[in-house]
Amino acid sequence: MRRVALIGGAWALSLAVVGCSGSGGGDEPGPAPGGSAGTGNASGGAGGTSSAAAFPGELPPGVSGAPLWSTQLVGSEAVAEPVGASVAIITPHDEGSTVDFRDAASGTSRAKIEVTGKAAATTWHGRPALLAEHVARTPSDGVSPEKYAWVIDVFDDQGRRLAHKEYPGRDKPLIADGRRVVVEHGTGGNSGALVVSDAGGDAPGWRIPCQDSGCVHEGATVAAGVVVHSSRQRVGDDDIETLAAFDPNSGAPLWTTRDLARPAEVPATADAELIKNDGGKLVLAWYVGTYGAPRFHTETYSVHDPATGRLLATGPTLPGSAKTGLATPDGTVMVVATTDSTAAWETGTGKPLWQQGKDEKRLAPVAVVGPVLYSGQDPSMAVDLRTKAVLQRTVSDMPVPVGTEHAVVTRAPGVAYVFAVQRG
Repeated sequence: MRRVALIGGAWALSLAVVGCSGSGGGDEPGPAPGGSAGTGNASGGAGGTSSAAAFPGELPPGVSGAPLWSTQLVGSEAVAEPVGASVAIITPHDEGSTVDFRDAASGTSRAKIEVTGKAAATTWHGRPALLAEHVARTPSDGVSPEKYAWVIDVFDDQGRRLAHKEYPGRDKPLIADGRRVVVEHGTGGNSGALVVSDAGGDAPGWRIPCQDSGCVHEGATVAAGVVVHSSRQRVGDDDIETLAAFDPNSGAPLWTTRDLARPAEVPATADAELIKNDGGKLVLAWYVGTYGAPRFHTETYSVHDPATGRLLATGPTLPGSAKTGLATPDGTVMVVATTDSTAAWETGTGKPLWQQGKDEKRLAPVAVVGPVLYSGQDPSMAVDLRTKAVLQRTVSDMPVPVGTEHAVVTRAPGVAYVFAVQRG
């Protein structure tokens, strides 16, 4: 049997943190404390509204009219990243970054904070967030050795700090959607466990015993608000890749793919892959085909209830092995790509919208903006999401969705433009 990867975005991710609709963990954001860089001192929360410069060249398909606002990015490494209903303007400097959270609709500055280390968008207990990370060094006092700690600071889309945590050592902790995953390697016949805890708290968390020869980092992630663990299990004469879901707060078992209702054509011994996506849907790809004969590999897709595993809809069966998955921001349409095909379908009903033919140039889904699918293939292009009609043959700068209502485009020489997106 093959080894299963957790698939997401435009590449395979070992622990992706996007597209989760989790429980939220019950913690309320507190105000960002004043003080030094790295602790997130908020300033300028009531900034003025930005104006919009004229967009150079052809407007990107999927946007509605001229830019709502624009802003100059200072420095070659500055970026504009979606964080919830905000566009975070991240301007790196020697010690870290200045982050200006701008309201996506108006460009008004909601908060401006200073962070130490690298900052990037993520999710935290199901909510959009910004994560800043760095290694802190405590010099030796002459007797004790120098010490290091990996420090994380997490902020919501209003610039309010959600979490601050220091982990001993220089090694980056494994964090998915605000959950820390620690590998306990087994000894003496014990296969070990994955320990899952709140990445911003001090509670010890809970353990998922590994059922194979040993734990691996790729064995767990957070999807649609539940922790999903992958392991090998012996079923008859076969080694089957089994997915099991757990409550992110308590570790209570929810379901396993061995017990799930599955599409009619999927045998009981089929491997299942988790397809990570931005739409908050729990989507699986089931391996159906003849092992050792690549041209006969197919994947059948399905949508399940995250809490119970109940089969909600059956999607297409495509030739090849699962490669990427991308959902619309509202989760109603899924675009999936295998090594041999790309297709779009409705997640609520499983209704197919289109599937590429063998003679077509393969689409590589990277973003959905309104009714438009963007492909990152060379050359890149924009197509109608529901018909795959080509709308633009070459895309120089990809729009990035900001929630369901807006999109941001960065054009040289470093200007970020924010648009409203077209409806449906």
